[in-house]
Amino acid sequence: MTDMKRTWLIVFGDFASFLISFLILIIIRFNPQNYSYAIDSHMVPFIILYLFWVLIFYIFGLYDLVTIKPTIPYLNRWILAIVSSFVIGLLLFYLVPIFGIAPKINLIIQVILFGIFSFLFRRTIYTLFARGITRPTILVGNSSYLTKLENTIATHPQTGLQVIKHFQNINEVNLDLSKIKNAIIILDKDKNALDENIIKFYKQGAEIIDTAKAYEKYLYKIPVDYIDISFVVENVKISKDILYRFATFIFNMIFSIIIIIITSPFVLISILLIYIHDKGPVFYTQERVGLNGNVFKLYKLRSMIIDSEKNGAVWCTGTSDARVTPIGQIIRKLHIDEIPQMINILKGELSLVGPRPERPEFVSLLSKDIPYYSLRHIIRPGFTGWAQIKYRYANTIEDSKEKFEYDLYYIKNRNIFIDFGIVLRTIQIVFIH
Repeated sequence: MTDMKRTWLIVFGDFASFLISFLILIIIRFNPQNYSYAIDSHMVPFIILYLFWVLIFYIFGLYDLVTIKPTIPYLNRWILAIVSSFVIGLLLFYLVPIFGIAPKINLIIQVILFGIFSFLFRRTIYTLFARGITRPTILVGNSSYLTKLENTIATHPQTGLQVIKHFQNINEVNLDLSKIKNAIIILDKDKNALDENIIKFYKQGAEIIDTAKAYEKYLYKIPVDYIDISFVVENVKISKDILYRFATFIFNMIFSIIIIIITSPFVLISILLIYIHDKGPVFYTQERVGLNGNVFKLYKLRSMIIDSEKNGAVWCTGTSDARVTPIGQIIRKLHIDEIPQMINILKGELSLVGPRPERPEFVSLLSKDIPYYSLRHIIRPGFTGWAQIKYRYANTIEDSKEKFEYDLYYIKNRNIFIDFGIVLRTIQIVFIH
């Protein structure tokens, strides 16, 4: 079963959970002679509400196959999603009363029932993915990338893979794959691999993919140590279709203007608090490397002490950075310090989605240690990005290397739907972290 089919199965489960909970609601809240009226008056409003719930579940990452594992963090996201769904229901029925109904108790019952059935369905799906809907997988190679992939498969069986054997090279593989249904071989680069062995496994009906393709398919990043100039030529396209470029431009302009208007009271309050705290400048500009390697000034609200980098550029370590002021801790937590970057978007220096722009000092350093690092600059940098939602702060070269692998995935696969999904997941991060 492909990842897309798995995701649609979860969406279908949510819809089934909605219908079951809706029917139970009708049965327990209305007399049998009023069933027809109840369905006619409630079905359309609740279906529209359900579509909002699907969007909320997506924002909270509840359709992410890798994170569907029922852990405490997953349960926290699920609870927040259910609470948000209830709030959206209140707003829809009471602040925008276009349906002619105001279901207080009915809404509470529907949300609770939907939440219960949805959670039980996800638990069932996880069990099926983990035990029943899996492909026998053979790993071949000895790289650290393959070891990490094996660990990910072991801890996230819902990816649909089950490692049955790990060989050091393909010439050691002694399995008769014709007896293993639907087998997949994930193969490291091996200059000593015998062609006849690879052909033999194809004849036995096995699917063979390399480690880089497996990383892209299952971990949503591309290992930089596996790419070469042929990969760049074949997969990196900077000229997207005119509809994508036009939609991105319009979305950037509209979104940045809306954010500036909506957040202006919070920005003004933050400016006042920053100034009161130490009487220093409230805005902070920092040079960043943008499209085609051009340097521009990135705007932020100052969240660190004055002259925090008087001794030179230093990697930020996130919330543990001692240079961050008490006010800075708050505005960073709420991401208010990033809002002035909407001006960079209006100026065309940033896009809403793209690789986060890095500082020139760090670009010079990282370009020496990370192959093809300059590929980040062939598209416009972003206010948010795929690497931002998939990885933490990068404060070492290894961290930056792994973030770049997520950037490579985005550069290769970007489209308007991925961009929209990244924006929604960024909203999730703002409200959860």
